[in-house]
Amino acid sequence: MPVMDEFREEREAIKHGTPKQKYQYFKDYYRLPLIIFLLASAFIGILIYQFVTRKDSAFYAVLLNCSPYEKNEWFTEEYTQRAGIDLNKVDVTLDTGIYFQLDSIDEDSYITTQKLETYAGAGQLDVMLGAGDEFAYYANSILFRDLREVLSPEQIQKYEPYFYYVDAALWDAPDSIQNDSGLDFSKIPNPGNPQEMERPIPVAIYVESSEALNRAYYFKNAEDGIAIGIYANAPHLDNTLNFIDYLFTE
Repeated sequence: MPVMDEFREEREAIKHGTPKQKYQYFKDYYRLPLIIFLLASAFIGILIYQFVTRKDSAFYAVLLNCSPYEKNEWFTEEYTQRAGIDLNKVDVTLDTGIYFQLDSIDEDSYITTQKLETYAGAGQLDVMLGAGDEFAYYANSILFRDLREVLSPEQIQKYEPYFYYVDAALWDAPDSIQNDSGLDFSKIPNPGNPQEMERPIPVAIYVESSEALNRAYYFKNAEDGIAIGIYANAPHLDNTLNFIDYLFTE
């Protein structure tokens, strides 16, 4: 008997079958395709929703090795109000999912490295806040702007006592500050003492005195001083400078 004729007879028999037989027929022939269809539809629906509701970014801060305190939403609200940012129209991201440890190549550190390289290369990151050797690693990687190129004269005068410096002379001889495991921090001058450097460049600002920041976030190794650096290709410079001003609000 031809397959199509056999299929028609089977369909006809099911029409007059018991509810249990009809359900079993559905399970055998239709359940899996239906599940696949529903999952595919849901996935496509999510993608469409994200595309339609996606807002442009107005500011993206990387908070390295940082944990937020509970109920810290006021921090973003205060900053955006001061900067005149409408969160109904644009997004502001304070990314605390960034964990990086120099002394261990674990999964989190690897994912962080790849994420930061991708986002920075795409020009999506504005600032990094961090502390300790992990922040120093990025600060000495020609990653941040010379603050004298972006701060106003008034801001330079106000924030110069808090500048975090790197020695640009070491960039010309990177091997001199390397060891078998990477950056040798014993050969890097104190970032708070430009007098020790041949070509000091301010690439970050110490912000551990910020009351708002300390009430909203906890940084590992904060005893070494929390600093903020502006990415060389930061896309939202005005909002970045407003953020720094906000951190120093009394």
